[in-house]
Amino acid sequence: MQTLTLRPSFLPPTTEIFIGKHILKTGRLKDFCKSLGSKIVIISDARVKDLYGVSLAKTLQGELLTIPDGEQAKTKQIQESIIDTLFHMNCGKDTVLVALGGGITTDLVGFISSIYKRGVPLVLIPTTLLAIVDAAIGGKTAINTPFGKNLIGTLYHPKAIFADLATLSTLSEKEWMNGIAEILKMGLIFDSAIWEIAKKNLKDIQLISRAIQGKITIVEQDPWDKSLRHILNFGHTIGHALELLSQYKISHGEAVALGSVVESHLSMRLGYLSSQDFSSIQHMYRPFHHKLPSLYSRESFFAALSHDKKRQKNEIRFVCIDQIGHAVPFENTYCRAVSVQELEPTLLWMEKTYGISPH
Repeated sequence: MQTLTLRPSFLPPTTEIFIGKHILKTGRLKDFCKSLGSKIVIISDARVKDLYGVSLAKTLQGELLTIPDGEQAKTKQIQESIIDTLFHMNCGKDTVLVALGGGITTDLVGFISSIYKRGVPLVLIPTTLLAIVDAAIGGKTAINTPFGKNLIGTLYHPKAIFADLATLSTLSEKEWMNGIAEILKMGLIFDSAIWEIAKKNLKDIQLISRAIQGKITIVEQDPWDKSLRHILNFGHTIGHALELLSQYKISHGEAVALGSVVESHLSMRLGYLSSQDFSSIQHMYRPFHHKLPSLYSRESFFAALSHDKKRQKNEIRFVCIDQIGHAVPFENTYCRAVSVQELEPTLLWMEKTYGISPH
C-alpha cells in the first residue's frame, strides 16, 4: 500500500488596511469592491444602516441587508437567515460581502463570508473603536451558542479593512470605553507605551494607532493562533464567562475590562505580577464601575468557563502577565493551566470587590 502525505503551507491572504477620516466618501472603497466582484451586499444593524448604510449602498450600488442589534445577531438562526437570503438573491462566488458596523457585525459577516459557497470576498468597515482596534483585525470570525461566546467560527481574512475614524464621532461614551478596554488590554500584554499614554489621556489618538499596530504585529507572527496570538485572550477567559452569565447585558468591552483586572489579580496571586503593578492596573480600570452580573454563581460561572476555547485536557487555561506590557511565554504557549485551588483566592477577591458575598 502506498502512503502519500500532503503538507500544505498555506499562508493567510494579504489584508489591506486603510485608515483615515472620511475615507468612505472617497472613490477608493467603491473601486476596491468593484475589483473583487460583480455584486456587492452590505450587511449592518439597524442603527448603523441609518447612519451610514443607506448612503453607502447608493455609493457602492449594492444591496443592503439588516441584522438585529447586539449579541442576538450572532446566532445560528440569524446566520442561516442571511445565507438563505443570499441564495434567494442568486449571489455567486463573485459576490462581495461588506460588513458595516461594530465587532458583532464583523464577526458574523466574516463567518458567513467564510462558509458561503466555501468563501466569498469580504470587506470590513468597522464603525466602533472596539472593532477598529481589535475585532476587525486578524481574521477571526464567530457566532455564539447557548454554551458560550464565539464557540463556532473560522479564521478568514478580509480582502481589506476600511476604518473611517470619522465614524467614531457618533459613538456614545459607553461605546468609546468598550474600545478603550481592548486598547488597555494591548497595553498590558504587549505595549507598555499604550499604558503610559492612557495614564495621561484615554482619548489620545495615538492609542488607536498603537493598538492597531500591536495587533497587526502579533497576528503576523502567529497568523493561525498557535502561540503568541494567545495573549490576545487576556481578560477574555473571565470576560466571556461573565458576558454569558449576564445574558449579554454586560457589553464585551465592559466584560473584558473586568476580566483584565481579575486576570491581573490571578497573575499576581500566582507570583508573576508585582502588587505595585496590580494596584496601577486596578486604578486604571476604575472608570468602568465594574459589577458582577446578578445571575452570577460559582456553579454557573464554572459551567461557562468549561467551554472556554483555550481549555485542554479538561483544564482551565489562562494568559498571565509578569509586568505591564509583557505576557508570560510559558514555553511559547502563552497560557497555563490553573487549578480550581489556584483560582479560588482570585474568585473570592472578585466576588468581594465587585458585589457578590463570598461562599
